Amino acid sequence: MSAARAWHASVALLALIGLAIEYRVTVSGHPGQIVGRTVVFLSFFTILTNTLVMLASLGAAFGEGRLHRWTSSAGVSTAISVHITVVAVIFQLLLASLLHLTPLGWWGNMLVHRLVPALWLIGWIAFAPHGGIDRWAPLRWLIYPLVYTVWVLIHGAVTGWYPYPFMDVGKYGTGPTVAKMAVIALFFAGLGYAYRWIDGRLAIWRKAPA
Repeated sequence: MSAARAWHASVALLALIGLAIEYRVTVSGHPGQIVGRTVVFLSFFTILTNTLVMLASLGAAFGEGRLHRWTSSAGVSTAISVHITVVAVIFQLLLASLLHLTPLGWWGNMLVHRLVPALWLIGWIAFAPHGGIDRWAPLRWLIYPLVYTVWVLIHGAVTGWYPYPFMDVGKYGTGPTVAKMAVIALFFAGLGYAYRWIDGRLAIWRKAPA
């Protein structure tokens, strides 16, 4: 197995372990609420994006097949890099100080918010294909967080529960919440264009003669 495939296999495994721990923490202590707690689990951007990392890493580790073809696109791997970076940054800036974790929860949190994002980004720089990302791609990458935001706001309006404090319309009101989401969207877009630029530089660097 090549170094790239071994790296991605390791990232996929660590992402799976982190997701499994987070699921266990989410459903434990809530007997008879498995469906509801599963919905809660899947309502976190962190969980969904770590799942994308796991699937993309599996595709890269397989080295063939439909999943591999999907993840071997420079646009896909760079988009996932943007999204998982946002997961790590938002957690560190806005959420880390709010958590009170069990020992098991600490390990899950460390994996999905720190280790897996860092290892994915290293793998993206070192092993992912680079180049050919069009100028509009970073804007298309906003579709995923936008759809997620719409789901959270609809689900929150129905249940009164929001996965992240800064998205709590009931607590902060519609205007301030929308303003926060707009700032985060600008961060997504800015990071997307920054990563597109980095991707282009990496492509040039790889093509340069040794």
